[in-house]
Amino acid sequence: MLDKRISARTLRFAVLGESLAHTWSPQIHNSLFAAAGLDAVYLPVTVPGDKLSSAVDVLRSCFAGFNVTIPFKERIIPLLDGVDDAVRACGAVNTVENRDGRLIGHITDGLGMLRAIGEGGVSTREIDVLILGGGGAARVAGYEFLERGCRVSFAVRSVEKGLVLARALADTQWDGMARLRVCPLGDVSGTYDLLVNCTPVGMYPKTEACPVTEDVIARCGAVFDAVYNPRRTSLLQCAERKGIPAIEGLGMLFYQAVEAERFWFGADALAPEAVQRAIYHELLEQM
Repeated sequence: MLDKRISARTLRFAVLGESLAHTWSPQIHNSLFAAAGLDAVYLPVTVPGDKLSSAVDVLRSCFAGFNVTIPFKERIIPLLDGVDDAVRACGAVNTVENRDGRLIGHITDGLGMLRAIGEGGVSTREIDVLILGGGGAARVAGYEFLERGCRVSFAVRSVEKGLVLARALADTQWDGMARLRVCPLGDVSGTYDLLVNCTPVGMYPKTEACPVTEDVIARCGAVFDAVYNPRRTSLLQCAERKGIPAIEGLGMLFYQAVEAERFWFGADALAPEAVQRAIYHELLEQM
């Protein structure tokens, strides 16, 4: 139950998806709203796939903004009035702001990842990054690292598909493919400042699996795993045994919510960063 009084002036926000039984988004956002003293409430909105357009019409008229999760991140784009450069490059939306009836799409997953990595004491600018995977999460991560002057290598199962991904990102960068490389997942060479796992390998219930060998991990200065169930994956445990900084994926889940609120309210309206960290650690104790 929400510990606040809701009135006609209360701003409404939501997460839109087909299956939301296990979502942490309402708890995260409502905690952040309360800490910032915002008169706002956040709700889960479950929608059948064939009702997406109707649901968006309702949200446009009654909600100040909303998040979008699987399977709607790509399908919602034609229903919006505009998107930002990151969405155009990544082809997905997870945050929508309502500007007086005009719905504008953003993607904050990559921003949340960068914030989580930065909170772990690891630089995210002008470094060599190894990204495991070639799906949507890898594309978003690649875009954000390239935006910060990094050199990005994608390690993928299908080099052909990986090259398609790299070329799509290259089209959005001033220097094209100059800072991009693609290699087979089983044949990673070289050293890297940061390894980012954007594959589902290691996720529950196959928690013993690791996406790369210990030799690859040993050649990386830090490791981030987007998998957060379990919190300490085999990849992170291996990095820790080698004394390598290991950053868990729950930080990405939390900080992408913070970045969504930055679009909705503006940076000045948010709770201070120290308070955000305190909320994050309180939530970790419940997860």
